[in-house]
Formats: sequence, C-alpha cells, structure tokens
Amino acid sequence: MKMKNTTHVFGKTILAVSCAWAASLPAQTVRPDATPALVYWTNSNNGSIGRATINGTHVDETFIPSTTGGAVGGAGLTVNADYIYWTGANGGTATNVGRANLNGTDPDENFITGGGNPCGVAVNSSHIYWYGDVGGTYIGRANLDGSGVNQEFIDTGSGGCGLAVTKSYIYWGSYRTGYIGRAKLDGSDVRKDFINYGGQGIAIHGDYIYFASNGGTGIGRVELSGSDLNPNFITGLNGNVAFLAVDSDYIFWADSGSGYSGTTIGRASLDGSDVNQSFVTGADGPFGIAVTGGNP
Repeated sequence: MKMKNTTHVFGKTILAVSCAWAASLPAQTVRPDATPALVYWTNSNNGSIGRATINGTHVDETFIPSTTGGAVGGAGLTVNADYIYWTGANGGTATNVGRANLNGTDPDENFITGGGNPCGVAVNSSHIYWYGDVGGTYIGRANLDGSGVNQEFIDTGSGGCGLAVTKSYIYWGSYRTGYIGRAKLDGSDVRKDFINYGGQGIAIHGDYIYFASNGGTGIGRVELSGSDLNPNFITGLNGNVAFLAVDSDYIFWADSGSGYSGTTIGRASLDGSDVNQSFVTGADGPFGIAVTGGNP
C-alpha cells in the first residue's frame, strides 16, 4: 500500500501521509505537519533499506530494495526533510553515494560516484559529506544537488567511518585510531585527535556526541567540547553496534552482528534508560541507521 505522496509548496517538497495510515500511528509518532517520525536502516546482506516508525510499528524490512542487484544500502545512511542518502561501502570496491525521495521513490544509487568505498554520510542545509577513500582517509563533500564534488575535502588520517555535522563543525569517528576528529565546515582547523573515544559510529544531539563503544557492545557519550567522556553510558549490548542515530527522545542503533548476522534495531531513551535491544526485528545485517528529526 502506498503510504505517501509528495506535494510542492513554495519550492519545497512536502510529504503527505495517507489519513488511514497516519491515524493508525501512536500520537507521539506523528509530527505537527502530519509526517510520521521514522527510523531507517541499511541491510548489508541484501543491499536494501528498511524502515519503521520510531515506536517500532509499520516495519518494512525492504522499504527501498536493491533495484540493480548491487548495494542500495550497505553502509552509512542519513536523511533530511526531502531525501534519504546512503553510501555503498562493500569492502573496498564501491564508489557510490545514493539518494532517494524520503518516501522511497526515485532511488538513484549513483547520485555521486568516484569515491573509494564511501562509508559514513552526513548532510546539512548546503552540503552532503561522506567518509570515502579505502581505509577512510578523506571526507568528501558535494552540493546537495550532487554538483561540486570534492573527494578529498578533509584529510582525516585513516580508519574513519562515522560522520556527523553541526552548524559549526563536522565530526568523524575513526575505528583505527580510536579518536573523534573535528574540523570547521569549511574544512579548516582540522583536529584528528579531538576526543579519544575508541569506537566507530557517531551521532549528535544537543550538547552531546553519542558513539559506539566497548567493541560494539555499548554506547558512550561525551560533550561536544570533549569533556564529560563516558564510554559506558549504555553497556551490555548484544552483537556488534556499528552505527547509531539520535533524535530528541531516543537513541537508535543497528546490531550488525558477527559477520553481518544481526537482525535487530535497538532503542533506548535519551538518558540511557529503557534499553530495548530487539526494538525492531527482521533486519538483515543492519549497519547504517538514521531517524527523521535527528542527526545520524
């Protein structure tokens, strides 16, 4: 059943939700503009993108299928008000950053090409950023329409994947060096060892950076300034947490499992309580994750 269509108002794409579907959702999952709050994830094993409401209902394991036989999803994932963006990291040969409408239509797996196994991806009001080059050596950048591609926008060192942006800075997580790096949005003032954290995926909300920790069995938290580092904010998670996403109420994570055997999306309250490791089931090696209204 088609659940959304698009309407153009003042040059912006506004998503309209069918009344029947919206009415069936719990009240807290529907925003004032009638757009439901949704969590998305990439399925590494079948190259698709899954989707559910942030309450775990209306699960669609292959919301965007792999239409070419290659990886639609596979690695990093982010969303803004109009689009889903993803990277096609597959172990070394992928070159693509993809894009689709937020309702899943018009998927373009090769929206941006020429990267080297791009992994994490982030977006702000003017640019899309991705962690590219085999081994995670550079952060690339392009305009939101895919023009102005710079595959070597920031030299970050090696082993990077997680990526997030604020109004002032871009942050990245390096699984190889164990640091969170930071640079200004224009690519200047690069600090490769800004925070010593030891993890991979990162997400930002308010004054905090949240990150995968303890070998993928926990989630840590640290202030944007680098103070109040707590690698044990959430502990005892099963499997292998690779990426996470945060909105104003919840932390979401993808359990990729050993050898991408994971099948679950987890969720906890923003204060680290109410941990539910099987919040969504039926994923297929979930890896990248994003939530509407959040910063993946």
